[in-house]
Amino acid sequence: MLYNQLAWTYDLVAWLVSFGQWAAWRRLSLRHMRPGPTLELAFGTGGFFVDMARAGYRPAGIDQSPFMARLARRRLHRHNLPAPLSRAQAQFLPFPAGLFVNVVATFPTNYIFMDETLAEIRRVLAADGQLIVVFEGQLRGPWPLRPFIDWLYAITNQRGFHTLRPLSAFEAQGLAARWEMVDHNGARARVLLARRQ
Repeated sequence: MLYNQLAWTYDLVAWLVSFGQWAAWRRLSLRHMRPGPTLELAFGTGGFFVDMARAGYRPAGIDQSPFMARLARRRLHRHNLPAPLSRAQAQFLPFPAGLFVNVVATFPTNYIFMDETLAEIRRVLAADGQLIVVFEGQLRGPWPLRPFIDWLYAITNQRGFHTLRPLSAFEAQGLAARWEMVDHNGARARVLLARRQ
């Protein structure tokens, strides 16, 4: 429901559950991106798409939800930006092979680990292309908030998420992957980086 009929609440929900840090976590992926054509998987309401366009990348995006697509197109129109958005699944990308220097996903669901998704990502990546996935934002705050934040991580089983997903799934599809903690301007997130082998 959150991705469809309730898509209009998505930005608010993301802001609330992240104590306002959601957008900063997403933008950490910009630190790893190279200039050139970029594909965003599951563009959602288009917030990060705007960030990429303003930073000089040439983004295209896919999302399955017509509700998200409508919101994203409106946002891009408000910012006078082109809207090269497609309704598609990550397992069937409507792009030619080797087109993208970057493929980016922020806080994806389990579709990102599917063999079909990883095979398609590898297909559309340029020879020196890379996959950048922001998986796990880490809440920061002043000392009085830290015990509460630690408690939230404990009850939601958020810490250590990366150890539950072996990198062998990526390597089996020809993507050499590694985990990295990215920390910039007070935002911190666990990012998966993968390159074509």
